[in-house]
Amino acid sequence: MSGGAFLRHRPRAIEAGRNSSAGTTLDCRLSGWLAVAVGALLGASPGICRGGEPGGLFGPCDGACGVVIYAGGYVEDSLGDDIILSPSLPTSWEYAADDRLIAGAVSREVAHFWRHWALEPEVGLARRFGRQSATEVWGALFFRYSRFPWDRYVVTTAALSTGLNWASEVTEVEASRAQDGEGDRLMHFFSPEVTFAAPARPDLELVFRFHHRSGVFGLVSDAWGGAQYASVGLRLRF
Repeated sequence: MSGGAFLRHRPRAIEAGRNSSAGTTLDCRLSGWLAVAVGALLGASPGICRGGEPGGLFGPCDGACGVVIYAGGYVEDSLGDDIILSPSLPTSWEYAADDRLIAGAVSREVAHFWRHWALEPEVGLARRFGRQSATEVWGALFFRYSRFPWDRYVVTTAALSTGLNWASEVTEVEASRAQDGEGDRLMHFFSPEVTFAAPARPDLELVFRFHHRSGVFGLVSDAWGGAQYASVGLRLRF
């Protein structure tokens, strides 16, 4: 799909939400019971689901699918300090000398709501190298915002995720960060990201992701602390 055709495709589902008086119209790509469930959570009636392209989760992509590959280094600081409590640039973060990660994931936008938001399930696989040696597998749901005032110059999106991440083993690093002193293979996957793309190629995104797994203060695991990597990569949407 050409850049121009892709750019024309993506706003169509978003425009459906913009024209809705309730502002919570769902794109009909999300089919069946999932549309009803998400619609109920968002306060949207399944009867106003529209878009004209009910491809379903396994139908033709038509610009809704994506493949991302990224790599990064281990961040010693806490996510809360670096991003929430005292936001700072990645160049000022503290990194481990020999701790790297390379990852890949596939995703698909399945619904649009509140004009400029999208639901995007993702499954991914990662491998840690150096100080840590472990494989990660995850499934997550990203909430993505995709309409910024400067999009005519740089197409930008921002996203947050919630999901589960499983590691092949608990490394010494994770065990040392764990409140219980043991760690856990299964943890929550929270990975905020921002993407940038040229208006002529909105299907090719530069991705900056804070790859993070943890116990969410004991809600998912008593281990609390996990592993996290500041990463950069490329995503191709098709």
